[in-house]
Amino acid sequence: MELTKLLVKDLMNGKFELFSDYVYKTKEYLIKVPKGFVTDYASIPKLFRTVVLPYGKHSGASVVHDWLYSSNCNLDVSREKADKIFLEILKEEKVNFLLRILMYIAVRKFGRSRFRNGV
Repeated sequence: MELTKLLVKDLMNGKFELFSDYVYKTKEYLIKVPKGFVTDYASIPKLFRTVVLPYGKHSGASVVHDWLYSSNCNLDVSREKADKIFLEILKEEKVNFLLRILMYIAVRKFGRSRFRNGV
């Protein structure tokens, strides 16, 4: 459940900076993404952006997922757990079933190199 609103500043380079802490409560965790964190929302290849944009109903899930993948994240969660949290939030935010499954498969298949690797 989203406990605070997601407020961002567009950095005009495909990235967005959080204006304030973004807090989300999942079944198991209270996740606080800190003010100043920079996200690209969902990392959608340009080729597929005619089908799905990097932001939308999935924005909150994408920000939380980016934070959980960040080397600055203080929560002790595995990559697999971070991806399951992503799927949980996508479902809670009522993202279309097919889209959320495709997004989940994409992070499972292509996310390994980004997990806790830099910011």
